[in-house]
Amino acid sequence: MKTNYAFLSTVLAIALTLPMFGQGTNDDKTKTDMKKHDMSKMMGKPTVDATVEGLHMKVWLMTQKHHKKMMKENMGHMMMDKDMKGMKHDGMKMDKATKEAMMAGTHHIMLHVTDATSGKEIANATANVLIVSPSMKHSTVDLKPMMNHFGCGLTLDEKGKYTITASITINGISKSKEFQYTVK
Repeated sequence: MKTNYAFLSTVLAIALTLPMFGQGTNDDKTKTDMKKHDMSKMMGKPTVDATVEGLHMKVWLMTQKHHKKMMKENMGHMMMDKDMKGMKHDGMKMDKATKEAMMAGTHHIMLHVTDATSGKEIANATANVLIVSPSMKHSTVDLKPMMNHFGCGLTLDEKGKYTITASITINGISKSKEFQYTVK
């Protein structure tokens, strides 16, 4: 009789613990959710990818039509409803002025800046772009800070080659990268 109780207890213990081994694991799910997403995966190849005075700068410049299409295709990273109300960017709710700045103009620019050595994001920075049109008109646009990059809409309404200088200012020191962009 004691053997039957010992056997029954062992079988019961095994039967009750087996489902535990069949459960999925939640290995570091919080860590993957907290990782910054790589802009290149979402945006594709940058227009400019350069290291300037210790900063790694990536610039994406695209038409607003392409920007809107990319946003709709990447609903996991940037969410927006059909009429742009309630738009979110990187999971961050944007105010009306920021939404308007992102979608204004003919083109959209994004600037991602990290420390070239450590790869860490730069804190307390501001960014802007100087645009020289094919007819030599100069304009400056302040880029809006997002969660881990800067962005804004631009008006590039002339056909031809533009000279664009992306500048980042950190603790009063400005570093910039000039590049060419052609509007066809």
